[in-house]
Amino acid sequence: MFTYRYRELPVALEKKGEVRSALARELRLNPEQIFNLEVERFALDSRRKGAPHWSYNVIFETERPLRASGNAARGLIAASRERETLESDPLTGSVPMASHVDVIGAGPAGLWAALHLLRRGFTVDLYEQGKPVEERFRDIRRFFAERKFNEHSNVLFGEGGAGAFSDGKLNTRSRNIFSETVLRDMVEFGVDENVVTFAKPHIGTDRLVLMLRQIRAEIARLGGKIHFNTALEDVEIKDGRVVAIKMRDVAGSSPALNSAAGSTHALNSAPALNSAARWQKCEALVLATGHSARGIYELLAARGVALESKAFAMGVRVEHPQALINLRQLGKGVDTRLTGAAEYFLATPTLNKTSSAYSFCMCPGGVLVPCASEPGTLATNGMSYSRRNGHTANGAIVVPVEASETTFGGLDFQRKTERDAFDVGGKDYAAPAQTIKAFLAHHADRNLPKTTYPCGLVACNMWDWLDKKICSSLAEGFQNFDRKIPGFIEQGLIVAPETRTSSPVRITRNNDTLESINTQGLFVLGEGAGYSGGIVTSAADGVRLAVRAKKCK
Repeated sequence: MFTYRYRELPVALEKKGEVRSALARELRLNPEQIFNLEVERFALDSRRKGAPHWSYNVIFETERPLRASGNAARGLIAASRERETLESDPLTGSVPMASHVDVIGAGPAGLWAALHLLRRGFTVDLYEQGKPVEERFRDIRRFFAERKFNEHSNVLFGEGGAGAFSDGKLNTRSRNIFSETVLRDMVEFGVDENVVTFAKPHIGTDRLVLMLRQIRAEIARLGGKIHFNTALEDVEIKDGRVVAIKMRDVAGSSPALNSAAGSTHALNSAPALNSAARWQKCEALVLATGHSARGIYELLAARGVALESKAFAMGVRVEHPQALINLRQLGKGVDTRLTGAAEYFLATPTLNKTSSAYSFCMCPGGVLVPCASEPGTLATNGMSYSRRNGHTANGAIVVPVEASETTFGGLDFQRKTERDAFDVGGKDYAAPAQTIKAFLAHHADRNLPKTTYPCGLVACNMWDWLDKKICSSLAEGFQNFDRKIPGFIEQGLIVAPETRTSSPVRITRNNDTLESINTQGLFVLGEGAGYSGGIVTSAADGVRLAVRAKKCK
C-alpha cells in the first residue's frame, strides 16, 4: 500500500462529510480504490465571499502509486501514519513526585491533572473553592436576577473554571500529543467527535456542563476525592519545599465525592461545615487556580515563591447583530444553517505602530455576562451555547498592556479599572456602555440599543474613566475594523471593561518539570500559572504534568 495526504480538499457545504467521493473525483479514481481514509482536520473556507465550502485534510492509502496533475498535484503529498503517543514524550516519567498529590482548582488544568495522575496510579485529592457546576449555575442565575455576588461561586470560580461559562472554544495555535489527548478525552466524555478534527471546535456552555459531570464521575470511579467549597488559605514551605497546606471550608460546602459516593447525583449541599481552617501534610501540591484567583498570587509572594509580572491585554466587549457579521464574513445568500454563525478575527497596528488592537474570544450568536472575582468590581465576558443561534455576536477588542516594573503592577491596573467600572455602572453590576459611533465622537449616548447583558447598561463616555491610551488605540482599531467589516462602527455597541484576557502575573516555573523554580513540590499549571491561554492548553498542562510525573514514594 502507498500512503498519501491530501490537503485542502474542497467539499460543498451541503455535502459535509462526503469526503471519499470528493477525493475520488479530485484524483480521478473510483471510490473503491481509496483505502483507510481518515480525516485529520477540516475547516470552513470562506475566503470567497458568497461561496464558502468545507476544506479537508485527509490521509489515505492506495494499492498503486499516484501521479496527480493540475490542482490535485498541489494538494497531494506522500505520507506516513506514524503517530506520536504520550509515552513518546522524551520527558515521560522524569519528574519525581510524591505518590499522593493535592490539586487546587477544578478548572481544565486541575481536572485533567487529577484525571491523568489517577490513571497513572497516584492518589489525588482535588480541592475547589466553588461548587459543582449544577449548583454554580443556580448561583449565577441568582446573581443575574438579584445582584447578590458570591465570591466563591460565580462566572469565574467553580467546577469547570472560567471556561465553563464561555464560548467553549477548543482551538489551539499548535496541536501536540497533550492537546490531542485532551480532545480525545472530551469525546470519551460525550462531546461530539468532530472536536478532534474540526480546526475551530467549540462546545458551548450547555454541553460543557454535561461533560464536566462525566469527568467528575470518572475521577470518583478512579478513587479520586473532590472537595468542593474548600479553599486554599496558606502554604507552609520549609527549606525551599512545600510541606503542608492550610485548607478552609467555605459555608455551604458539599461533601467530598469519592469512589464510594461519587455518583454524578451526589451533589446536595451539606450544612455548612466547620469553617475553621486546618493544616494538613502535603508533599506534592498542584496549583491550577486560574488567572483570577488573585489571592493565591499574594499568598505565594508572601511565602517567597518566585513570581513575575507579565504582559496581558485589556479593552472592551463589543456587540453586533449576528446578521451583520454573517453577511460581511460569509457573503450574501449563504445558508448559516450549513456553515454555523460567522466569526471574525481582527488585528491592526495602532498609535504609529507603538500599539495594536485585536479581537479576542469572539462569541458568535452569544451573550454578554458580568464576571467578577472580588466584591465591588466589574468585568465583562462573552459566552455562547452549542448552537450559537443567538441574534447577536460579541467579541473582546483589546489592547496590549506591557509587563509592569513591579510584580503586582498589572494586577493593580486590572483592579482599578474594574472598580472604576463598578462605580460608573452604579455599583449594582450594571455595565458602562457606549455605541462605537458615540465613542469615536467622545460623547455619551442618549439611548442605547438592546443588549444581551443581563444586569443592565449605564450610558457613559468611556474616555472619562477608561485608560486614555487604551481608548486611543481602540478608536483607531475600530476605524480600521470598519474597513474590513463595513457597519462595525455604525452597528457596534461597547460594553466595558474586558480585563481578564490572561493573567498579569506569572508563577515562574521550570517548563520541563512544571515545578516552581524555587519551591520544590509546587507544580503550577494553566492560565493561573501564566503559561497557557485557553481551555485545551490549560488541560494539556495537566496531562503533561501527569505524563512526566514519577512516583518517588
